[in-house]
Amino acid sequence: MKNQLYQVISVLTVVAYFLPIVIVAIRKLWKETPLMLFALYWAVGATVNLCDLLPGISENAMVNISVIYNMLDMPIVIAIICFTTKIRGIRNLTRVALPIYLLALCINPFIQGFNFDALKYLLGVGLILVHLIIIWDVVCQLRKLQHSNREKAMLLINAGLLFQYGTYVIIYIFDYFYTQVSNTTDNYILYYISSIVGVLVGSVAYLIIRRTEAGRIRSRNSDIDPMDEPRKKEADSFFSAY
Repeated sequence: MKNQLYQVISVLTVVAYFLPIVIVAIRKLWKETPLMLFALYWAVGATVNLCDLLPGISENAMVNISVIYNMLDMPIVIAIICFTTKIRGIRNLTRVALPIYLLALCINPFIQGFNFDALKYLLGVGLILVHLIIIWDVVCQLRKLQHSNREKAMLLINAGLLFQYGTYVIIYIFDYFYTQVSNTTDNYILYYISSIVGVLVGSVAYLIIRRTEAGRIRSRNSDIDPMDEPRKKEADSFFSAY
């Protein structure tokens, strides 16, 4: 029964991951840079998970693909947020932290080896970074009393990502620190369910952007509504120590 559930949920996860890019195609949101970047990110996740379902891919090849994906997953999200956020403190933090983190990820295989166990502590660092950056961005946005549809869209995407990575923390803890009570199938089912929920929440962002707004959100760096202008300095001052 559990194996059947695993198979069904794994297929649904692939479908869910492709949903944002499908909505982009249907609604012709190609010029909406922030939405497009996150849609491509989820499409990559769909492709990786699809490889696990296709016959003919060796177990060793799948392990290597999964290790690479785990290495690059959080750096990609951090880079996208750095590119799309208009919070100066987040941009400054990511411009320093991301290159250092990527360098550590590149050096680590030569020291610890190229496997899941070698990623134990670096994945922990990545989870801390990605949670800090997403929560920081969300808190700064929620301090505003009014939000445009574009800002609501980014809040929904951040909420979806936060749910995904929040669940991933649980999986990470059991996978690396409580291996005796950890069950691989259960971990994957939890991962797939959290991915489906997170992507579905994020996909709503692609539906609330009105067609009249198409082409107007090149990035959140340059997307400042007139009502936001007086508050820009205040928002940037949050966590100003960074």
